Amino acid sequence: MKLNPLGRSGLKVSAIGLGTMNFGADWHGIGAVDEKTARDLVSVAIDHGVNLIDTADIYGRGASESMLGRILGKRRRSKLLLATKVLGEMRPGDPNSRGLSRRHISEGLDDSLRRLKTDYVDLYMPHGWDPGVPLDETLEALHRAMTQGKVRALGCSNFSGAELQEALALAATNRWHRFEFDQVQYSLASRFIEGDLVPVSVASAVPVLAWSPLGGGFLTGKYSRPGSLPEGRRSSPGAFPELPEERLGGLMKVLGQVARLEESAQAQAAIGWLMGKPWVASVLVGARTVGQLKVSLTSRPLSAKSAAFLDKASELCAAG
Repeated sequence: MKLNPLGRSGLKVSAIGLGTMNFGADWHGIGAVDEKTARDLVSVAIDHGVNLIDTADIYGRGASESMLGRILGKRRRSKLLLATKVLGEMRPGDPNSRGLSRRHISEGLDDSLRRLKTDYVDLYMPHGWDPGVPLDETLEALHRAMTQGKVRALGCSNFSGAELQEALALAATNRWHRFEFDQVQYSLASRFIEGDLVPVSVASAVPVLAWSPLGGGFLTGKYSRPGSLPEGRRSSPGAFPELPEERLGGLMKVLGQVARLEESAQAQAAIGWLMGKPWVASVLVGARTVGQLKVSLTSRPLSAKSAAFLDKASELCAAG
């Protein structure tokens, strides 16, 4: 699998990474996987050349990190890039167990390292913006984690272009380690980052890590087939992530045509479209079964013609 540079960190990430939000917990209704299945998913990912595994402390409030800690072991862990996040409330009802304060970042990182059974994480990031904490306090705490050797590269998740730009400027002013990536929702069904974040990403050489590349399963096509709605994460109210599904019918028709043209599954075509974007360093895929994961991991960048078809179709749907 192709490896792409992660900003100026010196690290290279696989073009497709493994997301583990569902390891050990039914987080956001996506369907939990047990430890045996999780072990199989990790093994298949590694066998296909994946070197990036993404988790967060809030996934199952430690369940995903703990499961990965048991699965990876020292030998596997040393060959992988392990990413995790901090922000969410880890003890329900305790406001001091959340946020991006100096104290919580320090405690949260140590707790993550303990659960993951490792001395360091390769990628560490705030899971979003915290308006209640001064940005300089957050960035200084993250810089300290780097200097202590607990983190190899810093990034952020779900930051807007303006927020990323502010963080980069403040880090440069104080000579702190900067963010080298922004992990955000990005797919054919959700292209909002292109008007705000992508220009900052390109100008600053801070690539995107794309989460929910299949729009919570919507872009696989299973929810747009004639007949009854199948069971799955998008068949229940409040499906995550929220999408304007009523406007995406035209996109799904074109996606089906492109998949036939490329001789691929619709999921592979959707992932391939992302792989062709120069500002995307890695596409993070999750799965509930080994079969689902194998489909995603065998995706490839689309031809220029197919990519242009999907660019136009998704733009028209977004315009309503």
